[in-house]
Amino acid sequence: MSTNSYEPDFIERNGTWLLTVLGVVSSCFAGLLVYALKSRCTHIKLCGAECDRDVIALEPSQVSVVTR
Repeated sequence: MSTNSYEPDFIERNGTWLLTVLGVVSSCFAGLLVYALKSRCTHIKLCGAECDRDVIALEPSQVSVVTR
């Protein structure tokens, strides 16, 4: 008598967990990119990647603060 027992592979067994981990890692990476874009740093070095950039100088006369 032959029994055909189906064994799911790794992706089928752990798909939800893998999708969750992928979502968490990509959102952390996106957060790091947003931080780098909004920072005023001219030299950014992170995990072996380096970035030298020109930051636009902001004079106090160009800033307006509105309080309500």
